Amino acid sequence: MSERSRKEVERRELMASIARAYYLEGHSRIEIGQQLGISRHRVGRMLDEAREEGMVSITINDEGFSDPLLSERLAKILGLRSCHVIRTHGNQDAVRDQIGNAAATLLSSLLHDGEVLGLTWGRTLTALASHLRELPRLTVVQLTGTLSADFTESPIEIVRKTSQYARGAVYPIFAPMIVGDEHTARILKANPAVSKAFQLFPAITTAVLSVGCWDPPDTQIQSLIDDDIAKDMARKGCIADIAGILVNEYGEMVDPSFQRRCVSINYEELNSIPQVIAVAGGALKAPAIQAVSRAGIITDLVTDDALATAILER
Repeated sequence: MSERSRKEVERRELMASIARAYYLEGHSRIEIGQQLGISRHRVGRMLDEAREEGMVSITINDEGFSDPLLSERLAKILGLRSCHVIRTHGNQDAVRDQIGNAAATLLSSLLHDGEVLGLTWGRTLTALASHLRELPRLTVVQLTGTLSADFTESPIEIVRKTSQYARGAVYPIFAPMIVGDEHTARILKANPAVSKAFQLFPAITTAVLSVGCWDPPDTQIQSLIDDDIAKDMARKGCIADIAGILVNEYGEMVDPSFQRRCVSINYEELNSIPQVIAVAGGALKAPAIQAVSRAGIITDLVTDDALATAILER
């Protein structure tokens, strides 16, 4: 072994010894320096090198925990009343589940007896409903018609599960969300099986909604409208959808006539609800969350660190 190689081995052996004493045995830098006959500054440099060279890796098991500092920064940037940023790990399904769990915990602490809770659809809201265990006595109202033939992720199933824990009245909307023209939408809204939910919209105190992203596409709405219509909406600047409301990057509505074809809560009704909580995650949805925040549609947000970091970096 060459002199240079031998010195490198000795350096790494010393580095490992220092790292073991500091991270595993809990000795201070001063103590380690005294034992080895080197300065505490050299101990500090070798600890830094151990991390940089991969000899030491630090793992924080923070899955599902909130990040108060990141939450505060995000709320300030977006101009929202509050943000609840969760540290998440794993694939998309795992992330949705962790965000849904955090949103369920938040709802259980925020809501009070006698409130009227409005809900939309989405995979993260499906996860939220699956994590609910206790709620005050509430009235639960569906805010939109259905978008998917998959009943497990429909707003009807979400309000049904939520009402089991709310122990109050539940008002579903047994109708599709998007129809061919405004006249059909008006007829459906007037149907007795649907109109009871719409009559309760002014009484809603808290709404929980998912947010769809149009570029890259992460929304169920695009799959339910003609490609030509979807492309036209994109040309008009559509960035996000929330409860059937299409929004551009400046927070302005895109093509209000589309909203009139939706069997859902409208912009004015949604904007009058005191507390509107968006639940969404993933860095790709950062532009959509910024858009609905600028629109003034949401007051609060439950999300993950990936989306929060993407917004702060923008």
